[in-house]
Amino acid sequence: MPFDIKYTSDFYIIEVDLDADLLQSNWLRPVSVKEMETGGTKLYEVLRDTQGARVLANAQSLGVLPAEAKEWMSSRFYELLSLTQLKKMARVLPENLFHRVALESVVTRADALGVTKFDVRNFTSPTEALRWLDS
Repeated sequence: MPFDIKYTSDFYIIEVDLDADLLQSNWLRPVSVKEMETGGTKLYEVLRDTQGARVLANAQSLGVLPAEAKEWMSSRFYELLSLTQLKKMARVLPENLFHRVALESVVTRADALGVTKFDVRNFTSPTEALRWLDS
């Protein structure tokens, strides 16, 4: 079954393949705090509604995140995702080291807060990320 678009905007897209139990999300450009919260909330809603267990989250185009967005992600976003059936999230991070480290720190903080109830791994390519999700 092909991917079915569940949400799309000028900054974010979420697609689901129910047969493969796979959700793909893709940030299309750098975003504001409000856009980050909107996209993250939509991801939660789609996961909740589809009961998906695997996510391929592509953040290669995300760029610099404002401190407020990082705070929301580490405290609220990962907590929301933990309320779903999510088991594995593979994140494809930007090539830029500064941007990559900033996104890695979000998960580190969420883990320290104890809000992450699923496996999260970071990758540099979608192919590697998908391979891990399929393992």
